Amino acid sequence: MIINFIFLLFLGGLIVLSSFLFGWYSDLTSLFSWWVANSIHFLGGIYAFFFVKFVFNATRRYHKTETDFLMKIIIFTGSALIMGVLWEWYEFVFIYHYGNGVFGLLPKSITIYYDTMTDLMFDLLGAALAGVYLVIKNGKNK
Repeated sequence: MIINFIFLLFLGGLIVLSSFLFGWYSDLTSLFSWWVANSIHFLGGIYAFFFVKFVFNATRRYHKTETDFLMKIIIFTGSALIMGVLWEWYEFVFIYHYGNGVFGLLPKSITIYYDTMTDLMFDLLGAALAGVYLVIKNGKNK
């Protein structure tokens, strides 16, 4: 179980590193970079969903919580969204202090708001897709 946890942390670190390096070395004013950044957020939503699922299942003997399957999906999706919000707080501070707006065409406040909303939308879409995957997988196991 500890190996799975370390692997998940490593995978999360790769996602964060790839997003950081992509943002640092790319021209964020192009449409291509916008799609790549949103794809990374989408993958981050999927990752966060399964990471929270793993932590929830790994700590079951401590919290002894029994919930319905769909409630678990809601908890995992909501937790993935919370992780996305925490990431956006980090991104906001980084852009506010070190950047000049994501697209460089709009005022910084509008750009940050638009970027944050689309990032959270793709985080949520990724987590929702992971939830749909688990619902379909659970339905096949019955």
